[in-house]
Amino acid sequence: MQVTGSSPDPYEMTFIKDGASLTALCTCPAGSFGNSCKHRIAILDGDADAVVDDDKNKVATVVGWLAGTDVEAALHEMRAVADEPVVTKESLAAAKKKLAKAMNS
Repeated sequence: MQVTGSSPDPYEMTFIKDGASLTALCTCPAGSFGNSCKHRIAILDGDADAVVDDDKNKVATVVGWLAGTDVEAALHEMRAVADEPVVTKESLAAAKKKLAKAMNS
């Protein structure tokens, strides 16, 4: 599916479900470098607003794939860290790195 971003051209996103593994790829600069990106998180949250092609209906499918995956666990962990009363840059960066690793595997 394609999503809008800061580039004039849309970014290409690919989601692949294989057992308990969910691979989520994005061609945005962050995603291209293997980092966590807001585009993948938005789709995993069920937000189809940025989807520019006819694939808005695929967002629900991707959200359904999330349950029980390593990406779901890493996403919950990142949110838990972000919701702590005192969040350090290091702890949030580590949680985002773990999420990116789960999405790229």
